[in-house]
Formats: sequence, C-alpha cells, structure tokens
Amino acid sequence: MLRRWPAKRTIGLCDPQVNPGCAPADEWPQNGSLRLLSFNIQVGISTQRYHHYLTRSWQHLLPHAGRSGNLQRIGDLLGDFDLVALQEVDGGSLRSGYVNQVEHLAHLGAFPYWYQQLNRNLGRLAQHSNGVLSRVRPSLLENHPLPGPPGRGAMLLRLREGPDAVAVVMMHLSLGARTRTRQLAYIRELLGDYRHMVLMGDMNTHANDLL
Repeated sequence: MLRRWPAKRTIGLCDPQVNPGCAPADEWPQNGSLRLLSFNIQVGISTQRYHHYLTRSWQHLLPHAGRSGNLQRIGDLLGDFDLVALQEVDGGSLRSGYVNQVEHLAHLGAFPYWYQQLNRNLGRLAQHSNGVLSRVRPSLLENHPLPGPPGRGAMLLRLREGPDAVAVVMMHLSLGARTRTRQLAYIRELLGDYRHMVLMGDMNTHANDLL
C-alpha cells in the first residue's frame, strides 16, 4: 500500500535558470546517450584523506582561499557531462564568499540550464543546497522536501514527453537508516508512473541497501 506523506511538505514546480552565456540546447544529444555525473562537492572543500574531514571541517563554516581554485577544477571536469547532480553546494553566503556555487559551476561548465534547491537556509552564514546542471531543458522540474528532519531534498526532472519520457531524481538522503527508508519510499511513490528512470545523488549508504 502506498503511503501518503503529510500535505505540509510543499512540492514546488520550478523553471530552470537559464545561463545567458550559453546557447539553448533543447534536443537530446545526437549520439543518443546522456552523460551523467553525481558530485558531492562539499562546498568546494578538498578532502583527499580521512583526517581532512577533521582538520578541514572549519571550511564548512568559513571562507578560505583555496575554494575558488577547487571550484575551477570541478568546473573543468563538468564539461564532459550532459546532466550533473550536485550535493553540498552553497547558494551564496559567508562561507562561499557570497557566490552561488550552482550558478558559478553552470558558467564554468557552460551549461545552458541550472537550478538550485535550497534545503537549509541559515541566512548569511550558509545556504545548504542541492543543484542540477543540464544541457537539455527539462520538460518538468519539481522541488521535493524529503520526509524526516528538515534539510534534505530531492529534485525530479523529466526529460522528453510521453512514453519515452525519462524521470531523473537527484537527491541527498539522510544519514539515519530509518529516515532514509522513509525517504526512499517517498521517491518510489514519486516514480510510480514512469517506465524509464535514473536515480542520482548522495545516498549515504551502499547500493545494495537501496534495493
């Protein structure tokens, strides 16, 4: 039996932002394949070893000189992909130097379309967000707060129309197993009418636990 989640979780029907520096590209890639990437950028922090999660944790809260260079390297990488899901991006606050990192990466990677999903608004201190970058204009874009404590979200994108439509869900799931189970149940219900689907994001668990 499908569970209906509380009505207070408002679903937002959104339009993607348009990057004026790129020509619109509404068509599917000519080779028929879509190159996908999911990337938790940790607000532009470079963590190469486990101890960096402790020694560089202050960079989640405060600006630092290396963030701009890290974002530039990420932007160079993104140019090889058609659709990118971003997690742990900042929408423009003190810690990011008031740079909307989703918009910034859209410019660096030359993506015509982008969207920032703000999940935890701490004002000038932090704008915790997910993001999407796309070379194909979505025919539908929905903003979904996920069940559980506030701060986790998913975005539903529909590419194409009719029976060939592809549903793409980009998400950042909870650390807790019980809450994560509720969130996945919500996403399964969300995808109920689609034949073709893609799940992307930071699941905070192993692939086997998603089955």
